[in-house]
Amino acid sequence: MEAFGPVFGLVFMLLYFVFIFGMVVFVWASLLVTALAIWDCARRDFPDANTRAIWCLLILLTRWIGALAYYLMVYRTDDPPIAASKTPPAIAMR
Repeated sequence: MEAFGPVFGLVFMLLYFVFIFGMVVFVWASLLVTALAIWDCARRDFPDANTRAIWCLLILLTRWIGALAYYLMVYRTDDPPIAASKTPPAIAMR
């Protein structure tokens, strides 16, 4: 029974560091998702400028939950962030 103490301590320390590492990975991933959502929201064409501002504020204030809501409600892969009609035409090089 006396040998159980060090084994328990090692297992507890291992689980503790795995938990801390998981939390660090979660925080960095949520910051990355939030930054990508803000970047996409700032570039996307919305019918109204206030809609863009509301989405950006929502994402900033609620972090990854707001980014998840943005991706579920607004983001579509078939819809480019900037409409092709608003981009300037390319100048032909001679």
